[in-house]
Formats: sequence, structure tokens, C-alpha cells
Amino acid sequence: MSMLRSTTYRPAYIALGVLLHACGDAIVEPPIDDPDLPVRVPIADILNAAIAVEPDPTGIAPLTAVLTFGTNTPVAVTTTVLGTEPLTHSFPDGQDHELAILGLYPATVNLIELRLDVGSDTFALDTIEVTTGALPDFFPTVEVITANQSQMEPGWTLSSLSIGNAGVFPGYPFMFDANGDVRWYLDLSFLGGMVFAVERFGNGNLLIARGENVYEFDMLGTEVNRWPITGNIFHHDVIEKPNGNILVAVDKVGLATVEDHVIEVDRTSGTIVTEWDLRQILDMNRIDFSGVTNDWFHMNSVWYDASDDALIISGRNQTALIKVSSNNELIWILSPHKNWGPAGVNADGHETSDFLLTAVNDAGVAYDQTIQMGDAEPGPEFRWSWGPHAAMILPNGNLFVFDNGFNRSWSSDTPQFSRGVEYAIDETAMTFRQVWQYGEERGAAFYSSNISDVDHLPDTGNRLIMPGNVYGADRRAFVTEVTYPSQAVVFEAIIHFKDMLGNGMGWGQIDLVYRSERMPIYP
Repeated sequence: MSMLRSTTYRPAYIALGVLLHACGDAIVEPPIDDPDLPVRVPIADILNAAIAVEPDPTGIAPLTAVLTFGTNTPVAVTTTVLGTEPLTHSFPDGQDHELAILGLYPATVNLIELRLDVGSDTFALDTIEVTTGALPDFFPTVEVITANQSQMEPGWTLSSLSIGNAGVFPGYPFMFDANGDVRWYLDLSFLGGMVFAVERFGNGNLLIARGENVYEFDMLGTEVNRWPITGNIFHHDVIEKPNGNILVAVDKVGLATVEDHVIEVDRTSGTIVTEWDLRQILDMNRIDFSGVTNDWFHMNSVWYDASDDALIISGRNQTALIKVSSNNELIWILSPHKNWGPAGVNADGHETSDFLLTAVNDAGVAYDQTIQMGDAEPGPEFRWSWGPHAAMILPNGNLFVFDNGFNRSWSSDTPQFSRGVEYAIDETAMTFRQVWQYGEERGAAFYSSNISDVDHLPDTGNRLIMPGNVYGADRRAFVTEVTYPSQAVVFEAIIHFKDMLGNGMGWGQIDLVYRSERMPIYP
């Protein structure tokens, strides 16, 4: 995606009074007698107007800027934000340039090297200063423990940060580099509360939801689109389907229950084209795990399975992972077998126990009934996912999920640990087996009873595992990248929360990172 937001030159930017200067001492010019190398010329020979700089053009993306200028001939433009981890980006050829500069350092006079190439024969260089303010005092600190960049997934880490503030959760999604330096964030506090997951559209813009609206923002913080979902209140997850439509986990306004519906919003018209009602296909009376009736399921992730046009959904309060067809028909349930009964608001639907997957070992032999019920587990070779989050289908067709480990084997007295776990599912035989996990060996220091995330990293095949609410010497989140299947830790960062604006005692009073992903800051 091009971050060239328009081709209109705006001379009013110059009134901002940002001084530009050329740092010739930092540039090594090619030998002038080498005919095979391009010749450097003064940048004034190429520009037809002064370069103008607008820091933080939207007022909610403090570590960004826009450069605007015109050239008297088409040029290719490359920018580099200089620093400990330089960021270089190339923009399309043109004459009217409006460039989104991302990845600035906070509390710094940032130096941006600007290179203009006229074909392959001539180029010009300039260095531009952009001063940024400090991060907010309440922002967490990032401590990088391991960063083996030769084995890591390229890109930076995007974390969906919410700051506990006297009962509400204003959102500040941010990105940090391999050194732990925060290089981008959005101040979404004006939305009035938690935005949960921050995802990315295929076009590179950000997919964000809050209340009865779904939003598209670019990386500069410009609101590109807004889709009202009147009568539905967003919670926990929002994703883009391959066809561009948007899946949103919602509460239905007016219902006594919450977090048990999914809607599909048409990207073009904004209309709701499909709705999934989990009350019709699951046992609403199965509250053994949580004891909660109105939030009986607590849906916390939605994934689209393109192989058969189905949804994969996780529900914390029934410690369940389910697969649902496009017309709201139940396909399977991956959950301890205890106490599954009739579906439906009036318990007059199908028998949900008929859809339970049976856990088998590597030889395909079913575990005994005690294990199927979840009353015991054989050990690291197989465990159920307890209070799971962030379920997804891997490229190999397996299911990957964050197993929080909350109330493992129905008890808070069991050893506490969280992990990322992969299951292979045989839908014909209605069986599944555990094929990979990471996290149990980390013990209680890696335990998060709620939220959290896992991801498959496409370039390396590595796995990203993120316990999002860990108690220790301080409250923290881990972002841990391990090789697959060997489990070598190639990156680990600890996000240390400050809890400055809340009392540290409950929901809306503590800082959280709901999810984290690895991606390039420029799409």
C-alpha cells in the first residue's frame, strides 16, 4: 500500500516554521570520475518548491509526520528515519509528493534522510529534522530480553494497549522495534473506552471497533471509513474476510445475554448481511466453568476458515472452541465433555454433546473418560485449553490457540501456566490430538488468567505467544517469538505496566495489552 495520501501540494505547511537543512558532512559522494555511478546534484535543482513538514498531522499519531514538496521532474523518493534501528521506505515515482513518515522516536530531534532519484543517473540528498514529544507518563516500558534478528520475523511488534483509568480503558495501540523503542502509537482515548483488538486490513490500514461503530484508520490516524452497527455493541474481536467484508463479535442491544453474537458487515454498503446467534446452537445452561449466566459463553475471538466458509470461535466461560458454518450450524466443539446438554434459549434444540471432539493420543487411541471430561490430564503431551483466547487456523489446517490455563481441570488449585497450543482435528472421525505447545515449561511466570494472544508468523513460520496480564514483581505482558517446531526463543520482550491512572485492583483499573502481532510498520 502506498502511504502517498494525495498529490496536492499544500504550501500552508511551510507556515509551521519547521527548519530544514542539508547535512552534507554525513553523505559520502561517489567519485565524480566513475561514469557508472549516479551523480549527486543539489536538491534545489530538483525541487520546485520548499519542502514542508507537518508533524503529527491528525493530532493522534505523535510519532508521525507528513513531508510535502514538488519536483520539476518525476523522481523516486526514499526516506530513512535514522537511529538505532533505521527505518527506510521507498515511495512511488511522481512530481507532487505527500509522504507519510512513520517510525519516529519519541522525545527526539529525529533526522530523516531524504533521497530523490532522477532515473538512474542523478540523485539528491537532504536531511530533515522533526522534533517529537515524550511518551505519556503512563505508557508502559518495554524491556527486550532476546532479539536474534537473523531468525526473527521481520517487522515490529504491534500491541493493543489499553490504559486502566478509573474504570475505563482508553486505547493506545503502539508499535515497538527490536530494541524495545516505541516508534508509533495512536491516541484513541477520544473513542471513550477499550478497543480490544487492533487488526490490519489487506490495504494496510487499521481495523478498529468501539461501541456501535467499526472504523478504518490509516497509520497517520486519519479516519478513512466508519461503519455504524446500530443495535450491536462491539466486543473483543473484529476481522476482515478475504472478500473484504468485516466480521464483528457483538452484544445484541436489548438481549439479557451478552457476547454471544457475530455479524458480517458488507464493506461497501455497510449493511449487516449475516448474523450468527450462538444461543441457538450451544447449551446456555452449561455454566460449570464460570458460574455466570448472562455472559454464559464470553466469546473472545472470531476466525474465518476459508477452506469451508466457516467460523472458528473461542468462548472463555464455557472453556470451549467451536466451529460454526456460514448459516449458523454447529460443526464441532473442542471442550472438556462435562455437562454438555441441549442447545437453545429454551433448551429445546439439538443435543450439543453430539458435536464434541474426542481427544486421542499420537497413536489415534482415545484417552479415558476421566480425561475426556477434563477431570484429569495426562501431562504435557495432552491438555485441554482452559479459558482459551485467540483461536486461529494455521496454514497447515491445524488449530492454534492461547490456552490461558484458568481453572485448569475445573479447579483454581491446579498448577498455573499458560501456553500456545496446536491441535490437529479430524472432522470425519470427530477426533483431535495435540501436536505442539510452548509455555508450560515457563510455569507460573508465564501465566495470564485472561486476555492474551498467539500468532503464526508467515515469513519464518515462527510462533508468537503473548500472555497479556502476568503478575510478578510488577504486572506485565510477554511477547515471545519461538521457532517452530524447535521452540527456540528468538525474541522476547516484557511490557512493564505502570497502572498509574487506576487503582490496580480490577477491570478498568489496570493496564492491559489485549493482543500483539508482528508486522512491518509500512504495509
